[in-house]
Amino acid sequence: MNILTRIRSRLTAFFYASQEFTLWLPGLVVLAVVGYVVLGAIVRVGPDALAWLAELPALCAYAAAWLAFSWAIKAVYMHDIDRPTERDLQSRVLAGDQAARWLLVKDRLETFGALLLSLAFFWPAR
Repeated sequence: MNILTRIRSRLTAFFYASQEFTLWLPGLVVLAVVGYVVLGAIVRVGPDALAWLAELPALCAYAAAWLAFSWAIKAVYMHDIDRPTERDLQSRVLAGDQAARWLLVKDRLETFGALLLSLAFFWPAR
């Protein structure tokens, strides 16, 4: 396999694995700006609507950093379940295994706790 093919496959894998941050978040920012421009004449957002519109991409980047930081907390300091194990646990839950259900609930509570911990750092001071 040549080096360009390897680099291309790694880039493709990166963008596939992080599509929430590399594809969906910028797309949602564009949709929010377009929606604000289209609907801005109908509803007034506040006293300084243009400043809010200019601040929107920065707030979205702030939210992306918050989510990435909470993912890092979960991956480094907590037991993060990998995808194959999670799929196996979900199939066990569908089969009626209560222990697998509580393990998934514990994982979701840890994720929520990581979000709350990182929110304490990323909460915008206003």
